[in-house]
Amino acid sequence: MAVPSSGSLSMLDMAQEALYATYGTGSVTGPISMYDMMNGGNTKGSGNSYPTLNTSCIPNPAASLANSTAFTLYNSNYESGITVYMSGSTLTTGMTIYTNPCGGITIGSGNYWADGTGACPDTCTYIGVNSSGVVTSITCGCP
Repeated sequence: MAVPSSGSLSMLDMAQEALYATYGTGSVTGPISMYDMMNGGNTKGSGNSYPTLNTSCIPNPAASLANSTAFTLYNSNYESGITVYMSGSTLTTGMTIYTNPCGGITIGSGNYWADGTGACPDTCTYIGVNSSGVVTSITCGCP
């Protein structure tokens, strides 16, 4: 069974689904922590240890990029924008750029134009990235 798409929901019923895959039936020891149901375990004091649901982005909400900042990268023609993420608020050489806020997946190597990085506050930012997603160069100026 699964959590229904309509009708009323309850934490107890969702906890039963998370533990036993039986929405609405099964023994659950309180308290029930939404954090634990989303991330697995019982680190927030749940009476049960829940299975991990989404191993590609733990914890939920994503916090693996502490103080992450989203910005847009463009290809060399300043088109085809993609949202990327970095830890911190200012892009620097040596920093890794990720394609999701969870980290783990880096941007491909190449040269990109960037907006909103704080590296060049009064103009565009041109950056070089290696195959590990690490910024190797930063040049201020627009195309």
